[in-house]
Order: sequence, then C-alpha cells, then structure tokens
Amino acid sequence: MITKHYCKSIVRAPLLLALTMCITGLGPLFSSSARAFSINDVSGNYVDLAERWDCSNSNCNGNFLPSSLVGLVTFTPATGTFHAYWIARLAGENHSGAFDGTYTVDADGHGTMTWSGAFPKQRDFYIVNRGAELKYIVTDPPSSFAASVAGTMTKQ
Repeated sequence: MITKHYCKSIVRAPLLLALTMCITGLGPLFSSSARAFSINDVSGNYVDLAERWDCSNSNCNGNFLPSSLVGLVTFTPATGTFHAYWIARLAGENHSGAFDGTYTVDADGHGTMTWSGAFPKQRDFYIVNRGAELKYIVTDPPSSFAASVAGTMTKQ
C-alpha cells in the first residue's frame, strides 16, 4: 500500500539529488587553493589559427596589412621546446615555414613561446579549458614585422 509519506519521499529524493549536484558543482569556485599550472599542461599537437597585421615588405615604414595564419605546433614539455609549421596569407601571397623555439608556463597558466629567425619572436598565452586551448597575442620586440597577432591554438 502506497502512503502519503512514500509519495513525498519520492519527490524529495530527486530534489535532494539536484541540490547536492549544484553544491558539488560550485565547490571549485570557492576552493581555497587555485590550480597550479606547469609546463606539462601544454604538450602534444595544437592547431593554430590567427589573424594578424604584418608589414607588407621588409621595409615596413608603418604600412601594415591584414594577414591570416594556420599551422601545427607540437609542444614537448620534457625539453621545454616546440616545433611549428605555419602557413600565412599576406597581400595575396602564401608564405610558409618551420620554426623551433622554447616555451615556459607559470603557475597561474600564463606562458610564453620564443623563437628566432629573421626577427626575434615572442607570444604570450594563457591556458584555457585545462590545456585544450591556448589563447595568445604577439609580444614581439618593437623591431618585429608583426604589428598585432591574436589567435587560438586547439589541442588535437
């Protein structure tokens, strides 16, 4: 025989479960210890997609043109190095090249990538979604041919 108390407990159980799930889900927001990142949080292959403003030629004189970039970047935390192959489109022409460099990651999830070539290059990034994405901007020295770069690297 089903009683009135039995029906109330059937209704209360899902509500109690939903409340417990909400409280448990909010736990990380109020955690007293923040997650510490390391170089190991950035590893493996990432597809890079960026929009840029670059010099139109080697003698820039402040004439910057929009540019697009796509590439594959492989990070190796054991050595703190990366290898990248990028394809860019600038002024109706395709440009491509392979580059090697080093990278670091701070405990707060901020990282840097540096490499050299015709000009020294640097990107600053933040780790997003536990390493599934890296959001970055260019932080090259003033002598660089890139006026601005912003992009996202997505882990494969």
